[in-house]
Amino acid sequence: MNKLLRNSVAALFVAGAAAAHADPFTITSQLTGDPRIANPDNLIVDVTITGNTTSNTVSWLFDINSPLHPNTKLDEFYFNVLGLGSNYSFSSFIPLGWSYNTPASPQGGGNFVSTFLFEILDPAGPPNAADVTNTQDLTFEMTKTNGLFTTADFTSALAPCSSDTVLGCGQLGAHLQSLTVAAGSGLSDSGFALGRYVYTPPCTVNCGSGDNPIPEPGTLALFGFGLLGLGVTRKVRLWT
Repeated sequence: MNKLLRNSVAALFVAGAAAAHADPFTITSQLTGDPRIANPDNLIVDVTITGNTTSNTVSWLFDINSPLHPNTKLDEFYFNVLGLGSNYSFSSFIPLGWSYNTPASPQGGGNFVSTFLFEILDPAGPPNAADVTNTQDLTFEMTKTNGLFTTADFTSALAPCSSDTVLGCGQLGAHLQSLTVAAGSGLSDSGFALGRYVYTPPCTVNCGSGDNPIPEPGTLALFGFGLLGLGVTRKVRLWT
């Protein structure tokens, strides 16, 4: 009986340690543009990627936030990650009908010297998918086929540069259409927004009010399992 209880306590500690290393993460990026004289500016796109270091799948949210261009719509969304295109697959696109290419086709209006790894788009031909706009986000799932995701898969990705040096470089890019331009201005009604991945580690020390830090969930789990182990050990001694 005592051996069985000891094994149970050990199993609880192992489970707690595993939980402590299951780290959720969020990667963000704000794509902005277009700085070129012939293209309208005030392009803003927010991208959020959520995942977990114990999973091979992450969720993407592509959100256009360009109120000065109320009729804007996404043409293509480009991005890089570490590794080969064949190491990843995609699913659960909303709106339905959106898909991807790898490697990306030549970037619309961006004139990049090197090619992005992935291009998310509404493929040519019917049926046409719903537009991605200021009021319609794009979401999808990305699966890594040769391991688990880490934040470095994003933050360490290459950043292609445009031959239009004023446009610059970015790990992510978006070609937007139907932009608002002044009549007779001669400006293009499309533009390119660029951004880089940002990872902010979760706060683990002095995150609450005052001087009392808020422990990580994994730390709380281990503490709880420790108390449980002490209680079981005490009962074993009483029984023997």
